[in-house]
Amino acid sequence: MKAKKGLLALVLGTGLLVLFLAMAGAFTEKVASESPPKPVASDMKTLTLEAVEQPQTRTFSGKLVARQNATLAARMTATVAEVLVDVGDRVEQGDVLLRLDNADLSAKVRQVQQALASAQSQLNTARSDYRRMETLLAKKLVPQSQFDEAENRLKTAQSDYRRALAAVDEAETQFGFSLVRAPFSGVITEKIINQGDTATPGAAMLSLYNPASIEAAVNMAESALPFVAIGQSLTVELPTYDKTLIGMVRTMTPAADASSRSYRVVVTLPHSDPNDSLLPGMFAKVTVSQKSEPVLYLPSNAYYQIGQLNYVKVLDAGEVSTRLVSLTQQGRVRKGLKPGEVVILNP
Repeated sequence: MKAKKGLLALVLGTGLLVLFLAMAGAFTEKVASESPPKPVASDMKTLTLEAVEQPQTRTFSGKLVARQNATLAARMTATVAEVLVDVGDRVEQGDVLLRLDNADLSAKVRQVQQALASAQSQLNTARSDYRRMETLLAKKLVPQSQFDEAENRLKTAQSDYRRALAAVDEAETQFGFSLVRAPFSGVITEKIINQGDTATPGAAMLSLYNPASIEAAVNMAESALPFVAIGQSLTVELPTYDKTLIGMVRTMTPAADASSRSYRVVVTLPHSDPNDSLLPGMFAKVTVSQKSEPVLYLPSNAYYQIGQLNYVKVLDAGEVSTRLVSLTQQGRVRKGLKPGEVVILNP
């Protein structure tokens, strides 16, 4: 009985051993493993990178400004009698924009004009007396002293006349201060004072600018100055309004801004339309062309994206490798590739 049990255990153990060996492949003929064949380079479309000489450009931000602008202030203390313009109005040079109360000035002008007329009359009388005394003295009909008195009266009358004439000029000038006129043709941008307000010397009342004097002002880095000269044509872009203009450099500040270490460059703009829509304060971008540099470009079918990253397949000595590259939106290679390297198209 014990012999049967021992035999049964031996048979079961042998069977389990054979089963394990079979599962491990001990009784299966082994086949040598081979790696898949590498792609043949001649079957791929490739591109050999070549650098092209391209002028480099830099763009600087700025704004539109008016070269001809003014803020008008009173030259006397008076009540504002009338404001004849409003914001946005177009005016011509010499137009009356604002009138101050000038009743007292008008009265003073009339007063000095009357004094001038009196001085003129006295001068005429003194001149006639002098001429008569001069004739009588020549005939020795009057003494020298009377002639001298007539001459002194003439000189006094002439002095009084000149003083009265100066008083009239002063009064008329003061009267003219009550009429605020446009110093040039332009557009009113700000009305600070209203009818009934009191104007004081130096206090701003109106502001205006000349639309034909609009230009672009930008602050440029020192490294860009060697590529900019007065009279040079530059491209001025107005992104908000999708406008591109060609302007000319008018001025370049010879000293840098103390805080930004930049230099102010002003570019004049063409103004063929008197009703041009260019306004002071508009955002502008000025582009400066610099020296040419070798540049690499990748066509869109030479790279692929994973997330936000760009990759290329580079063929080197018959082997293909993946490489991360940095590109601009136009496909310019910033880093990751060099001239002469071969990339695979449609990777």
